[in-house]
Amino acid sequence: MTRRRAFTLIEILMVMTLIGLLAGWAVSRFTASSYKVDSNIRLLQNVIIGAQQTAITRNVNVQVMFDASEDRVRVLLDTDNDGAVSTGETVTYRALDGAQFLTPTTTIDGAAEFYLTGPGVVETGNPLRRAIRIAPNGSLSGDVVLYITTTADRPNDQRALAITGATARTSFWSHNTGAWRRRDY
Repeated sequence: MTRRRAFTLIEILMVMTLIGLLAGWAVSRFTASSYKVDSNIRLLQNVIIGAQQTAITRNVNVQVMFDASEDRVRVLLDTDNDGAVSTGETVTYRALDGAQFLTPTTTIDGAAEFYLTGPGVVETGNPLRRAIRIAPNGSLSGDVVLYITTTADRPNDQRALAITGATARTSFWSHNTGAWRRRDY
């Protein structure tokens, strides 16, 4: 009579443990970076909404500058309408957390590749510090699209925030499998 060879309990437990560790590592790496970039796109949306509300309630121009050199956003209540911080004007900064501005290889609006595109872009004299201006009625001078990604710069973690100039309404986009796709949050 021949005996059948079987796996021992210890061998089965070791294989299951190894599979569990690898699966946990892979899932945490995938979802953590996606959630991080999604939270940053929501932060940027909230900054735009807050700046628009401030412009309307205080009847003042508000400049929102996207600083790619330091991965932060500056909000300036521009009472003298010169685009620079002057005495008596309020300025606040919000840093991106685990994300950075992105110059994508293809843009949503077909514009030249840059991290902030569209006719509503305000040039500040520094290409790494582009801005938008929100008028006292809450509108921008034109549509813009802002691009970000994680600091790991993974292709599936690329996001875009499209801002409609007339209303400052936003829409979200993600870059998956080589194409931009509109997302609903």
